[in-house]
Amino acid sequence: MKRVKMLESLGIDSLMVTENGLLLAGKGFRSIVLVGTSEGKLVAIKMRRSDSPAKSMEYEARMLKIANSVNVGPRIFSYTRDFIIMEYIHGSEISSWISSLDIKSSEKLRKVLRACFEDCYKLDCIGLDHGELSDASKHVIIDEGLKPVIIDFSNASTTRRVSNVTSFFSYIMYGKVASTIRQILGIKAHDIHVVKTYKRHISDENFNNIMKSLGL
Repeated sequence: MKRVKMLESLGIDSLMVTENGLLLAGKGFRSIVLVGTSEGKLVAIKMRRSDSPAKSMEYEARMLKIANSVNVGPRIFSYTRDFIIMEYIHGSEISSWISSLDIKSSEKLRKVLRACFEDCYKLDCIGLDHGELSDASKHVIIDEGLKPVIIDFSNASTTRRVSNVTSFFSYIMYGKVASTIRQILGIKAHDIHVVKTYKRHISDENFNNIMKSLGL
């Protein structure tokens, strides 16, 4: 009951339900994500699990707010120690989306991957490391307008060395979807030296060299 009242105080009008119970948009080690409405619009409600080792959602909310400052991630509306209320992203996890493509989808794939890399670069430039993008499969959602959205900043950090671009590069070149990407984009080889150069010195020029090496 206490949590219900807290949601009401955060402007949540209702929670979406299915025949099996509350509509879950995600479930993790620390939290679950519910879908609700606020002022008639769908929102995502990230709720701290009662058995979570994390004592509060506030750290993750602060990291997401920093990401939002450069227009990355779902927009955050409000938060408490137990909840984060944010924009609901309706779409597919990037791994599922890529796996659904065929050989004729090269331009669509290039557009989405370029947009992903640009968001990663924005995070690198402000010193915010997401921490999970070497396996981006559950951390990037492709919405219905083909806009990629980086989610889940629970392991983000402003103190460790940033590696968003290089981590996402590893994901698309060596991860579960790498063979599909290589086939669709016709990538037979890539220049790892441009990645090492970017890692040593983050700059527009070095970022663009990575994009050129991938044909993006």
